Amino acid sequence: MSESAPQKRNACVACTKAKRRCSKQTPACRRCVEKSIVCRYPAPRITPPYDLVFSEDGVASVVPVPVSRAAQRLTADIVKNPWFLSPSSWTIDYTAGPLKAQISFTDESLTHFINQLKSWLRQWTSEGRCPFIHANLWKVQLPDCVQDSFTALTAYQSKTKATEKMVLRIIEQRVNRLVEEQNSLAADLGVIMLDPATHLARTQALLMYKIIRLYDGDIRARAQAENHIDILSLWARQLWQSAGLTVSLDQAKGPLDHDSEGLVTMQLRTDGTLASTWQAWTFAESVRRTYLAATLTEAVYVTLKEGWAPCPGGITFTGGKGLWDASSPYAWLNSIRENRVVSVRCIDGERLYSEAIPSDVDEFTDATLIVSYGLERFVQWHDANEIEAPSG
Repeated sequence: MSESAPQKRNACVACTKAKRRCSKQTPACRRCVEKSIVCRYPAPRITPPYDLVFSEDGVASVVPVPVSRAAQRLTADIVKNPWFLSPSSWTIDYTAGPLKAQISFTDESLTHFINQLKSWLRQWTSEGRCPFIHANLWKVQLPDCVQDSFTALTAYQSKTKATEKMVLRIIEQRVNRLVEEQNSLAADLGVIMLDPATHLARTQALLMYKIIRLYDGDIRARAQAENHIDILSLWARQLWQSAGLTVSLDQAKGPLDHDSEGLVTMQLRTDGTLASTWQAWTFAESVRRTYLAATLTEAVYVTLKEGWAPCPGGITFTGGKGLWDASSPYAWLNSIRENRVVSVRCIDGERLYSEAIPSDVDEFTDATLIVSYGLERFVQWHDANEIEAPSG
């Protein structure tokens, strides 16, 4: 370790957060070595942004770019080349990478994820949103199957001992009707003809029923849910394939489709405006998170039965803090500008643990990290980055 510290180097991230003196050594400061935590120094930044202006004789001069122009450049880049509408962003990486091809979860991780799923369903019925159902997702059009699942879920969450069996029978009938209707629709049109919004609605509805029946504790409900677990897995794959196909057909840009009342319908497309790009992102991100929630729900349940589950593969989703909860296109854009973490690949957790801090990511990212890498590793990450009280 070098004992000399460059005079202009800032304190490392960990010491700055803890409000402790940093020795500024490389490759790691003394405090980080003693606490066995990753030592990261903030990268040098060029502020404000600048342009090069050349005179007639070829001499260049630096002209600072106003912040508003910098923001305009970022906006233009996001609108022109949104990563989430790129065909490559819809590929699934089935290489094991840092995760084993067959993964197992600790009991604590399983319990935590199941409790998270249940809390997300409560949040949806009380707030109209949760970490895999965006607040604006169904504002224009609310599909019948989503309405059915919402009312069934509301009844389930308010059930009593006297009404419990009746509520579970209602849910059973709703599930059977959903599967029958979707099988009939697929038989008439063909699965490939179903649009991504239809795939998303039916997958979310079945996922909510599945969470209720697998983890309610009722033996009959769990047995029935097991009969449909392959259907959820199939619908999740078809959802992902439908979104990827839509994007790959070069439909990501162009005029937006409107319904009979002139309202913009959900689509994986932007007309070049920030508002339409944000709308496309909310739809695309809902697809990504619903796919992950469905596949992880299956993996957790299989692990409960078999002790392990096959790795569902790696996909990319948006995990930066505040992005999912942004209430407007401009709030969303500001979160992108301010966040160190934007997109996350779910099999790259160790990289995230080494390069980010807990406040960089949101609740959904936390859940995927815990279920993929274990609760103990997640707690270690939090403990290593928590702010310590300055010594007296």
